[in-house]
Amino acid sequence: MKLPQLKLQKNKDLRYIYAIRLLRELVNKLVIFFLPIYFFRLHFPFWDQLNFALLKSGQPVLTQLQLGIFNIALLYVVSHLISFFSAITIAKLTVRKGTSHAFVMGHILYALFIFCLLLSQRHPYWVFLAMFIDGIQINYFWNSFYYSLSRNSQKNKMGKNLGLISFLLNFITMISPALGGIIIAVFGYDLLFLLGLVLVLSGIVFAVSLNNVKVHDKISWNEFKSWMTEPGFRRLASTFAGRYFNDAALNLWPLYIFILLGSTDNVGFLYSASLLFAMLLSYVLGNMIDKNNNRQPYIFSGGLLSFFWLGRTLVSGVWSIAIVNTLDRITASYHWLFFDRVWLLRGKGREGLSYFTYRQMIYAVAALIFWTAVFFLFYFFGAAWTTLFVVAAVGVLLTLLVKEHQDPK
Repeated sequence: MKLPQLKLQKNKDLRYIYAIRLLRELVNKLVIFFLPIYFFRLHFPFWDQLNFALLKSGQPVLTQLQLGIFNIALLYVVSHLISFFSAITIAKLTVRKGTSHAFVMGHILYALFIFCLLLSQRHPYWVFLAMFIDGIQINYFWNSFYYSLSRNSQKNKMGKNLGLISFLLNFITMISPALGGIIIAVFGYDLLFLLGLVLVLSGIVFAVSLNNVKVHDKISWNEFKSWMTEPGFRRLASTFAGRYFNDAALNLWPLYIFILLGSTDNVGFLYSASLLFAMLLSYVLGNMIDKNNNRQPYIFSGGLLSFFWLGRTLVSGVWSIAIVNTLDRITASYHWLFFDRVWLLRGKGREGLSYFTYRQMIYAVAALIFWTAVFFLFYFFGAAWTTLFVVAAVGVLLTLLVKEHQDPK
């Protein structure tokens, strides 16, 4: 069977956008992939003071697992709180100064974020500044990225474009975690953060090459509230929340493997090995989705992904982890490709930046709900992995509500 020829549109900005995305993914999988493990192992003196107070009052002290999970939850809450409250302001700056400016600012702030992570190796409290900066750069980069991707992609080629970029992203994802694990095991986090810093700064070259599109959009808190009163948008918002629950649980999955296996290099190798089939499927499926927009395979894949989340509660060794990872990534190749095509197409139009800004705000709210739940689950139950994986499974099922067109009021 001849494979479909997935080619980028003849659009200079689209090529730069994809180059920026690939560099960002390389940094994400080299650095951000291991952040939950890094956060888990950070030591904050205020937890010692809290444990001392609990001991004096005769209450059980917090375990190392609980303290590590609390680190992760607290830091992500900081990031997404800043993301939610800065979204409207940054969107207005993007309207005034253009999308290229937003991309450049996103890269500069991301570099500062990684630099603060580097400093936190010596003084852990730098990580709070890092997460504060991360909350701002999220709005500069991702809202402009999705707006530019949607604006420059033809409707009948969105699946092709997403399929090709997914293929390339999976190729990067296949290599990067294993490489990152080796770097951490041999040289430590310092070199990993420095490498991430260099890669982020190199992305500025592509950011300044983009056309600085001036957006004609009016974004405000009142409009956000108005959109949230619409039944169709609330339905779409629930799918965004479900996607975040899945993604956030996936962020903790390497930590779960790390606790089982005890080393970061094994985590990276296992994750990389599971991506080969997913990479090949992404190449093939993008073209098929454009030609046959059938929801039945999408619903089936969502059910399978939910089942695989429940299967994660049973893993106990290298082979079971490898099997679950592989099956999950193969199924996810179709599911998220279909999902991304649908919600990105909803963003085409004169209020595109509003749409992507409000989406990011919904993501931030979902994050605050998720990480608050994680905190209380691990506080009251000590270890709550099974419940966490069930939440992710429910999140996948919520994404089945996505529709290409908004329901009438």
